[in-house]
Amino acid sequence: MFLQTLKNRNPAFLHAVMQLYETGKLMPNTYVLDLETIRDNASLIRARADKTGLKVYGMSKQVGYNPDFHQALTDAGIESFVAVDWMGAARIHEQGYKLGHLGHLVQAPKTVVLDLAKMRPEVFTVFSIRKAQQLNDAAQQIGVTQPILLRVYGENPLFYPGHEGGFFVGDLENTAKQIMKFGNLEIVGVTSFPCFLFNEEMQDVKPTVNLDAVREAARLLREELGIRVTQLNVPGTNSSDLFESIAALGGTHVEPGHGFTGTTPLAAIRDTAEQPALLYLSEISHVYNGRGHVFGGGLYVDPVRGRYPLRALVGNDLALRDVELIPAGAIDYYGYIDGDVQEGDPVIFGFRPQIFVTRGQVAAVDGVRGGNPVVVGYYDAQGNSISRG
Repeated sequence: MFLQTLKNRNPAFLHAVMQLYETGKLMPNTYVLDLETIRDNASLIRARADKTGLKVYGMSKQVGYNPDFHQALTDAGIESFVAVDWMGAARIHEQGYKLGHLGHLVQAPKTVVLDLAKMRPEVFTVFSIRKAQQLNDAAQQIGVTQPILLRVYGENPLFYPGHEGGFFVGDLENTAKQIMKFGNLEIVGVTSFPCFLFNEEMQDVKPTVNLDAVREAARLLREELGIRVTQLNVPGTNSSDLFESIAALGGTHVEPGHGFTGTTPLAAIRDTAEQPALLYLSEISHVYNGRGHVFGGGLYVDPVRGRYPLRALVGNDLALRDVELIPAGAIDYYGYIDGDVQEGDPVIFGFRPQIFVTRGQVAAVDGVRGGNPVVVGYYDAQGNSISRG
């Protein structure tokens, strides 16, 4: 999906990865991060956010809550992060970085809500009155008032499977009135997901019906209940190319993730402001019946790939080859590559990953542009350091 983009826009990164692989510094089943380019992308995102009045929460699940990634964003002025679930929140907090937003895609289990409240996130999203009550009790126990966002949806919401839930806008006034009775919660805004989505037919990123729900919910809270709404959090395919449009539509907070690595769907079809800074490295394990078997473990390819064929660059000459993934339900020990391949050939992929749900490893690389690349850290898919000897 991003191979041609990598070759065209960041060839030094490809060459650096090949150099580090040949010298044994990188192993198969490794996602590689180009920290220099990530810093540049983060600086660009921060500058454009400042220009348009948007606040950025950095999303890092897609790179496995990687601490070097967190530091690169912090160096660029991104001050806080969003956690997709309570386990991601723990990783970010343990690494010493600030939690900006949690509870949105995955609610807090009742057994850990107190631990999460103690991490003092800037905002906490709730889906139900019961969850709001649990959070209020936790906030009361530690003596704080927790700012919250209400996750909302309209008449015909757009949900990914497993993402359903929230408050129906038509019932929002009554819902908000109940929550306003809780003494240790403060409603400061609304959110939904996805508010923006890549449109295959139009080959562009467009607002969804969920954005309409967010805007209507904010209006109701302001006009009917007098709530000071300071946050319209509108995640979904966020990158700096969209910031002017997002601000014009009333958004106040964005949560770019793939924007930092130049791997949004938009980047697959045209040059975006951000440069590509991520790839997946593997190796041909063996050949059976004329088919190369490439080591897996991290071959979760984001379904947003859509109709784009999966390909890889194989061998020292980086020949382009088609790749077939293991059928759904099987363990990704291997993928298949047809054509003239040999055992031990390096294989480079350029797909859009979600590292935190894989067995992939992550290597953070610095010094690419100076021609002296070094691996500054090796991690598992949850951001824990891996010792390599």
